[in-house]
Amino acid sequence: MKTNTKPVPVIITLAAAFISCVISIVQKVDFSTFVSRLLIVVVIFLVMGTIIKMILDYAFKTLEPAVSIDAELDETANSAVEDSEQAIEDISSENLQESE
Repeated sequence: MKTNTKPVPVIITLAAAFISCVISIVQKVDFSTFVSRLLIVVVIFLVMGTIIKMILDYAFKTLEPAVSIDAELDETANSAVEDSEQAIEDISSENLQESE
């Protein structure tokens, strides 16, 4: 199972930055406060997003899909067919050697 968790930190960071910008605009803060809030929010949520990405990667790595019974039966049937074909080839080659 291949998962794409690469954009998770970026999405979380951008969402938090957007919310921070909206709140700062509604509060009508001055520019230096606006920038300092935005910088702090971006750094904190980038770290949090990276931690969440690492947790998701670990969780998806440990969740391997279980092999279904049908797949096991197919593998068993294929190996049985190969074994029987090999046995038929062995018998036919023995018969050819005996007839010569």
